[in-house]
Amino acid sequence: MKTVEGLNGDESGVWRVTTVCSSYIVNFQRGTVTRIPGVGSNVTFNDFERPLRTLDTCKVGEAGYWTMKSEDSFADYYTQQSTTIVRIALLTGIELGKAMTDVALQNIHALDGLYSMTDVATMLNVEEPKIRVMLATDQLIALIWREEIVFPGCQFGPDRNHIESFVLPLVSAAADLDFSGFGLTFWLYTPTTYFGGDRPLSHLDEPERLVEAFIAHASIEW
Repeated sequence: MKTVEGLNGDESGVWRVTTVCSSYIVNFQRGTVTRIPGVGSNVTFNDFERPLRTLDTCKVGEAGYWTMKSEDSFADYYTQQSTTIVRIALLTGIELGKAMTDVALQNIHALDGLYSMTDVATMLNVEEPKIRVMLATDQLIALIWREEIVFPGCQFGPDRNHIESFVLPLVSAAADLDFSGFGLTFWLYTPTTYFGGDRPLSHLDEPERLVEAFIAHASIEW
């Protein structure tokens, strides 16, 4: 794996900038940067894929500093100062695929939350064993993220206090087609021609149409 001592913004490709506490996926192809918090690191406002504005300092042995474009009318741009950078590596092959998965899940987490089993039990006001039963009997969407079972927040309604009506038929269809919770989650958050370029996520209030589109997608033989 190619490593360098620093980035100045003129590079191409996708790089992982590893710091003492976390890592950052710098994607020059998309012009974005995403913070991936390390174990025990605090959650921050920048744990999301954001358009890179400037790359001011990004050198091994130094704290990193860069800015990101803002969609907030009250802020010209966002800033990020990292802890000391220990490694900068160009991502290719399997490592690139893993990084893109990290970014996608980080975006989902920032948008709707990826909740732990304990979190879900609290939200639904039930005991944790009940959630385990629901998971084992295909009543919830779940996947493994950072070595933990997590549940996408979109299935629990805007107030995160109930299970939406689309969940049971969609999970049942996925189970019948041997489609993983990981794949189902990504399908929900990925634009598709079945909804005219919308993400299925935007059509959760149309459960029958949602299941039909999912079955059509999952049944395609490549």
